[in-house]
Amino acid sequence: MPNEIMLFAVSVGISVASFTDVTRFKVYNLLTFPLMLSAFVFHTLNAGIGGLGLSLAGCFLALGILLAPYLLGGLGAGDVKFMMALGAWIGPNLVLPTVLIGSLAVTAYFFASVYRQRGWRSLFDEAQLLLARLSMLGKHFARNDSYENVSMAARDKESKNHSRLIPFSAMMSLGFVFTIFAKWALNF
Repeated sequence: MPNEIMLFAVSVGISVASFTDVTRFKVYNLLTFPLMLSAFVFHTLNAGIGGLGLSLAGCFLALGILLAPYLLGGLGAGDVKFMMALGAWIGPNLVLPTVLIGSLAVTAYFFASVYRQRGWRSLFDEAQLLLARLSMLGKHFARNDSYENVSMAARDKESKNHSRLIPFSAMMSLGFVFTIFAKWALNF
């Protein structure tokens, strides 16, 4: 029964986060904080202080992995809080593969959207620009990445910056789903 409760909570969490992220490019605190706190309570009730420790480890591992990209402007605070909540539910063993596979989904989404809008040449130019930005860690990861600019671009679907937004939490949710399928397939 505990595994079913965990699966239900995580499924609801990733579904809601993915929906709001894809439709509004926002993941709400009304989801992330209850999801995180319920993970702490669930794991404490089911495995005692050791369960709470693993839940906290998953939460803070997600924070540790995503803090630098957040500080560089590559993703929003809601994305970080969502991954912390997901990490609290799934524990540290699944956080890293989820983020890695989710990052591959982010990359694929980014390049597919650039190609769809501007073609192969722009795809190559964007790849070079992305590599240059990553090599200059002291600079912001994205152009015009202030909260106001991102919020305005998310609301205005006709904005040229709207197409540059990536639903990061939705991609991390895909990373989690693929991680679980891979784990199941390897243990099968």
